[in-house]
Order: sequence, then C-alpha cells, then structure tokens
Amino acid sequence: MSNKAQEEFISKAKKEIQQKIKTENKALDELNNEKKELMTAIQGYENFHHDLRHFFIESMQDFVVAEEDLPKYFRSNINDVYQNYAQIRRDAIDEINTLKKYINHCKKEINSNKRTLKFYRSQYMDSDFFDECLPLVEIYQKKIELYQENGKLTIKTIEKLEKIVEKLKGWE
Repeated sequence: MSNKAQEEFISKAKKEIQQKIKTENKALDELNNEKKELMTAIQGYENFHHDLRHFFIESMQDFVVAEEDLPKYFRSNINDVYQNYAQIRRDAIDEINTLKKYINHCKKEINSNKRTLKFYRSQYMDSDFFDECLPLVEIYQKKIELYQENGKLTIKTIEKLEKIVEKLKGWE
C-alpha cells in the first residue's frame, strides 16, 4: 500500500470512528434517560403502593370490611372503583412482562457491547489511530455499566409492581 493510499485509509477510518462516537454518544444519552425513567418509576410505584395501602386502611375503617373482602365490597357497591383497581392490576402485570423483556434486552446489549469493546480495545492497543479509538473504548465501558445499572433498576421496578399486584390480589 502506498503512503497516499495508507493516509487515505487512515483518514477514512478516523472519520468512521468520529461518526461512531457521535452515534454511540446518542445511545449513551438514551440509556441515561432510561435510567432516569426507571428511577422515577420506582419512586412512583412505591408512592402508589403506599397510597393504596392507605386507601385500603381507610376503606376497611369506613365500610367495616376486612381487607380480603374489599374487592367483593367494591364490586357490589362501587363498581367503578373496583374496575379501576382491577385495571391497575392488569396494567401492572403487563408492565412486569414488558420489563422482563427489557431485562433480556439489557443482557443481550451487554454481551454485544462487550464484544465491541474488546474489538475497539484491541484497535486502541494495536493501531496507528489508537488515540481516536480511546473515546470508543470509554463509551462502550460506560454503555455496559449503564445496561447493568438499568437491569438492576428494572428488577427493583418489577419488585415494586409485584407488591402492587399482590396488594390488589382479588381485584381481578
């Protein structure tokens, strides 16, 4: 390969790497947004569970009904409330199933990003344009960390939803 051809190759590779950095930085931003959404969801579901417990306590006192009899009481006397809570339970179950798929997605992305990280790490170590590859190494390391964090946060979100589903047992 002539010097000119080699320079063109390196120039083209550097441009590709710069484009890849832009693309992967956008992906990092999306992962950070997903992390924020998961953290907000965890808090929201925790608050909802707390409010639900409080509502059940008040309802048991107001209507002199045991907690396990609340679904029957509301179904017979205040059907709209019963239907709303039954729908919340179904929605929580659907959300749990969706979040389980997201966990699998995170696991696949972790593996994929590990392979890509390994490639760029070797390029960083062995190539003439190793300085350009270093940001990609750092980006892929951060992506792996974020996918791992998001997976853990998703598990916590599922746990919160499962508490709600359990609390709404009988509201079917």
